[in-house]
Amino acid sequence: MRLIVRSPYSHDDDANRTEKEAGMNGWTRATLLTMAAGLVALLATGCGPSYPECHEDGDCAEKKQFCLNGKCAQCRDDSHCFNSLDESYICTGGSCNRIVGYCNPPAFTCPAGQKCRDKRCGPECFPETVAEDCPATYTCENGRCKAPPDCLSDADCPPGQVCKNEKCITPPVCQPREIYFDFDEAEITTSAKSALEENAKCFTERKGSTNEVKKVLVTGHCDDRGTDEYNMRLGQRRADATDKLLRKLGVEKGKIKANSKGEMDLVVPNARTEDEHARNRRAVTKYE
Repeated sequence: MRLIVRSPYSHDDDANRTEKEAGMNGWTRATLLTMAAGLVALLATGCGPSYPECHEDGDCAEKKQFCLNGKCAQCRDDSHCFNSLDESYICTGGSCNRIVGYCNPPAFTCPAGQKCRDKRCGPECFPETVAEDCPATYTCENGRCKAPPDCLSDADCPPGQVCKNEKCITPPVCQPREIYFDFDEAEITTSAKSALEENAKCFTERKGSTNEVKKVLVTGHCDDRGTDEYNMRLGQRRADATDKLLRKLGVEKGKIKANSKGEMDLVVPNARTEDEHARNRRAVTKYE
């Protein structure tokens, strides 16, 4: 005789139990995955990039900047500059920089001698468009509008004026400079030559005007060392040397008179030091 023992659970019960266990295992895995994803997101939020590194503009918001190529920058496009500064700025390399030569009158004007074209400053004029760029009768020279000259020669000016640098002017009042000599010398020094060049220039500038110089008087002087006779001759040599250079510089020979006063007209009487003596060794030019 066989003994048959039956399980209290049927095959159907086993199937249901297996299905329930599988469902619970699936729920557990899904829950764990969700929790893991949340943890990763939490960690990512708590450990974001450090300034100036960035992933998005929000990483730079505290500095009021923008994310550009993984770095926080002042700007990413021109609009960021327009909004924070003004229209004369553009975004270059993440920084707002003023446009070189930008203009937009009346807010943004060009420097003197320049003109605004297409919101950029440039030359005031061009030779080919001088009629449009400059007033009538003006010419265009080196990018600037140039007024017609007042004169080309003295004949173009009113009586008593001369033409200088294309302008009619009243000749300056001539105040000839004195020149000085080394001890016992009548040679014109370099500094004395410069002074005589100025004297001659003033003379020639007044030619043909009502203030024209009629006569040039040159007087040679000496210090009080040496005899009267020697110093008179030395003073004459100094006057003659001055006369010679003035004529070379354009003063007519017939208008110059050279003489000597030797030591008779001392600037520093009873001179003792060499500097005091040097002030007495001179040639004086006067215009009449």
